[in-house]
Amino acid sequence: MELTLAGDLVIMQASSIDDLTDLGGIVPGSRVDLAIFLLDFAAMSQILMTMNEDTRSTRGDRFAVTYRVDEHDCLDCAAGLEALGHDVFFVNWNDLDGRQFGRMFHANGKSFVEPVPLEDMDLIWVYQMEGFYSDLPRFLRMVDVFKDACPLVINDPRTIRHNLGKTYLWELQRHGVRVIPTYRVDETIGRRLAAGELFVLKPVFGERGNGVILARTPADLDGIGDNRDQFIAQDYMPTVRDGEKSLVFLGLRYHHAVIKRPCPGDPDEFRCNESRGGTVAIYEPTASELAYAESALRVYASLGCPVDFSRVDFIDSDKGLVLMEAELLNPAAFANYSGKGRQFGRRVAEYLDRLIAAQKVSHPQPRDYGAPALSA
Repeated sequence: MELTLAGDLVIMQASSIDDLTDLGGIVPGSRVDLAIFLLDFAAMSQILMTMNEDTRSTRGDRFAVTYRVDEHDCLDCAAGLEALGHDVFFVNWNDLDGRQFGRMFHANGKSFVEPVPLEDMDLIWVYQMEGFYSDLPRFLRMVDVFKDACPLVINDPRTIRHNLGKTYLWELQRHGVRVIPTYRVDETIGRRLAAGELFVLKPVFGERGNGVILARTPADLDGIGDNRDQFIAQDYMPTVRDGEKSLVFLGLRYHHAVIKRPCPGDPDEFRCNESRGGTVAIYEPTASELAYAESALRVYASLGCPVDFSRVDFIDSDKGLVLMEAELLNPAAFANYSGKGRQFGRRVAEYLDRLIAAQKVSHPQPRDYGAPALSA
């Protein structure tokens, strides 16, 4: 039996009825205002994870994941949740039809099952979605469906919407976060290009380096045609070749970091994405780097955007550390690169477990303790 103390609240996780003994004997001298008994065999929480699925390799007993190593962090997270007694379900976001998924994989039972109603989920984790930027209206409808159906969506729908486009960088900058200089693509950028400055043009809505251009001359603006309002321009900083540092957080607690570098065999490549030949290595951040990343997340949270699962990317500059992106939507955690995949999975599971317990305390729902746990 495990006890979690939160002020005057005691949350007890019990594995059998025999564990439900007198609380006074368990916590002598303490005042218990409320005790929530989470019975593993009867009150198992149900957690949904959206995943990047390799549909060509999926079988009846296996939900295949698209990207190896970093995306396989999700399997460690699922294993951690299962170890805590939760039911975990995987879905492909493309399978959402209206307000329900047409397919659902039960990770515990390693089989596809009759889809569980979203209203029965205790937590929905918007984890990974392949290609969602190409169909944003549909993606946002899915987020709304999750918000209406489930009391806990991670990250919070407000955070997801705010983080969807890179224009959030300007808001962070206005609130004191040092950001890589970022501009609208207009005639001023054209004049500065003509004067010899370099700019990186990025789609406002995009991922994995898709559509990113290094502009060296005004003619390079032709590459985005009439879509200038759909791009941002950032100063090109040669220090990106030294590495982009990526720090992963649960809430505001740091967990691990990696450093990503552009393809070493291509001196003209500036993108650190693996799909572009980039490399990833373990990194130990300095105290000042940790403080910078945590401060950026605190600012983000102050904007009314709860921060639960995130990655903060930054590089060095002649003015100090500058933010590249604060990834609070679809962030790859690179935990297996750091050699901490299983440990990270356990930490994520413990973090989500606490969120669920807190939700049940603040909005308790009656449970039928005679109901059997879901089986495949």
